[in-house]
Amino acid sequence: MKNILLIKGGGGSEHDISLISADYIKSKIDSSKFNILSIEITKENKWLLEGVECSLGFDKKLSTAKDSYHIDAVIPCFHGYPGETGDIQSLLDLIKVPYFGCSPETSKICFNKLLTKLMLENAGLKTAPFLNLNNQNDLDAAIKFQEQHGIVYIKATNQGSSVGCYKADSSEDVRKYISEAFKFSPFVIIEKGIVARELEVAVFEYKGEVHITKPGEISCPGDFYTFEEKYSDNSETKTFVVAPDIGEETIRKIHTQSQIAFQSLKLRHLSRIDFFLTPNGEVIINEINTFPGHTSISMFPTMMENHGVKYSDFMQNNLELLTQKS
Repeated sequence: MKNILLIKGGGGSEHDISLISADYIKSKIDSSKFNILSIEITKENKWLLEGVECSLGFDKKLSTAKDSYHIDAVIPCFHGYPGETGDIQSLLDLIKVPYFGCSPETSKICFNKLLTKLMLENAGLKTAPFLNLNNQNDLDAAIKFQEQHGIVYIKATNQGSSVGCYKADSSEDVRKYISEAFKFSPFVIIEKGIVARELEVAVFEYKGEVHITKPGEISCPGDFYTFEEKYSDNSETKTFVVAPDIGEETIRKIHTQSQIAFQSLKLRHLSRIDFFLTPNGEVIINEINTFPGHTSISMFPTMMENHGVKYSDFMQNNLELLTQKS
């Protein structure tokens, strides 16, 4: 039986969400075919296997003081650091153990909002107008940008789940929130607010093909989809596995752009790609998530299942491919 290392936690702002996602993924893997070794990287940076400290060596073995396991493949289940940032994948590449998900380069690009925009625009896809801020001395340019566009969003480039993201509609807001955003990232962007529906698709690899689901929709009652609104038990946000009243032409545009984004940024295995749909029917690509959430309210697994692919089959197919040569 193949040993699969499921790594979760990480100590970042989305640590606890990672634990929930890992539990979901583990529940969908056939334990008669794969032995799942689940370890948590704690907020104190300890690696724990069922509460016991462990380490992963260059011999591809996970070891505790008493036991040792050869690792055939790894599932790095992180939202934010150190998975979506590419750090853990770099370590796994050094160890030369196969892993589920995107490469370090792709992860780093997609976790950086500025780099993502530049790559997508280079591939011919339209994103929301934005301005890159290198430091707080760019305040005058940011205020002019806000005056030009009215409602804007100030975003720390290297964060996920709306962490370090702020809505601003005045120069006072710009001054305040730029300072806050720089606490989360050395780079910040200010982006034009787009009045639009927020759509997203699950894009994943299964049996040698790239699958793109029908677009789902996030309908948030507040200003924008904050971290708290995403994960709170009292969230008032409505989610639709299939967005209502979306025409075939719009779906075609979303699928075409998703295919281009998946190929251009060299995504692998799984991703969630987010779009804006404006009142005049324009499709604008927003963000790419290289390891979307797998909680009870997460869209990725439900969109996949609605597409006709069981999540358990998806995981088995990819794990079989990863462990063929191990």
